[in-house]
Amino acid sequence: MAETHTIDDLLEDYATTPVPQDKTHNGWRIGMVNGGLAFAVPGLITGLEIGSALGLEQSIYAFLIGGFILSVLGTITGFVGMKNRLSSCMTMKFVFGLQGANIVSLAFVLSLLGWYGVNINLFSEVAAQFSMQLFDYAPPIWTFDIAASIVITLTTLWGFRFIERVSSLFVPILFLLVAYMLYQSLGYVVNDTPSTGSLTGIDFTFGEAVSAVVGSFIVSVVLMPDFSRFAAKPKDTVIASFLPFMFISNFVYIAAAIAGLAVVNADILVVMLTLGLGMFAFVLLIASSAVTNVVNLYSAALGFNAIKPHWSEWKIIIAGGVLGAVVASLNLLDNFTGFIFSLSILFSPVASIYIVDFFFIQQQKIYQIEHLNQTTAFNFQALVAWVGGIGFAMMANNGWLTLSGIEVCDAMLITAPLYFVIKKLIPSKKPQNSTQSL
Repeated sequence: MAETHTIDDLLEDYATTPVPQDKTHNGWRIGMVNGGLAFAVPGLITGLEIGSALGLEQSIYAFLIGGFILSVLGTITGFVGMKNRLSSCMTMKFVFGLQGANIVSLAFVLSLLGWYGVNINLFSEVAAQFSMQLFDYAPPIWTFDIAASIVITLTTLWGFRFIERVSSLFVPILFLLVAYMLYQSLGYVVNDTPSTGSLTGIDFTFGEAVSAVVGSFIVSVVLMPDFSRFAAKPKDTVIASFLPFMFISNFVYIAAAIAGLAVVNADILVVMLTLGLGMFAFVLLIASSAVTNVVNLYSAALGFNAIKPHWSEWKIIIAGGVLGAVVASLNLLDNFTGFIFSLSILFSPVASIYIVDFFFIQQQKIYQIEHLNQTTAFNFQALVAWVGGIGFAMMANNGWLTLSGIEVCDAMLITAPLYFVIKKLIPSKKPQNSTQSL
């Protein structure tokens, strides 16, 4: 009898089970997935706004420090994913407890749908302008929202392997377009000092700028196991982290900062058109938004699948695509830098907690999926440390006290030792079940 496959079998992407060793990839291919995110419109806007507020020299320092923090964190969280072969949201069930992890996962799902909405909104606005340029007519914005969501949802349904192939195709093209934008900028005089009040009306301290850089990718770093679970070896997690967060993203940020300062404008589309990119500007913005949203929807689906493991992943992806199209109408971009700064202090403590749990509490013992039902409902020590890290970062932002002068660093510096101490002083009633790593 011929073997039959259900749609669930065909779209299996190991959302709630470990990834088999024969399904792994090298670090360069995995790094290209997050590398594609660097070329998204929000990344270009981050470079423009920080460059405008700090000037070129100080903004470059902020980009490099933020990128290094992200790369190191991504390597460590990526190693956790590579060792356990589990998605980040499944890993957090062992760390925060079965029900406690659902709180964290839901926060991630909502933030990812927020990113999805931002990118769909940007995609639609640029597509409408592109249509007007070509045909002197543009359909209503909502038609682009729906069309983009359908294409992105269908692409996401094919899972990680297809996403990785799409990213590998688009990243070199997007790189060339940004490189051309940078080349064109060199013909202008770049003002190295920040504008009065900045071009965007948004002012940053240096610490806030670093935190904003970290915030722009902190969700990707904390969710790094979603991709590093496909990594073949430890070195692949290093490559998969430093390639997008230290090199590709900083290239984009610096190019955007130089372009904005050269043209003296903070509207990315105006900047690109002024620098002579023409139709390529629309291609860059549309393609980057699409690639980014495929990754956002994929991770959001994994997160919700961890909350409701009995739901089919493909059904969750379709539902997420519909919700994301609705979120697109909320105009989250109006307070974009505040949004990514909030993400940095909200989610960086989560990375600190599960790094400490795996390396120091579990001592690199692999989380066993068959023992998941024996895990406590809530790991209150982790939840207390999470709240403590967020609270300290908020106090640092208000200038009440600080350790490093960079809010996101303060959040991690407080959360990691706080969780370790609480965990040692008040151990869980039910120990997490795991076996020694080979």
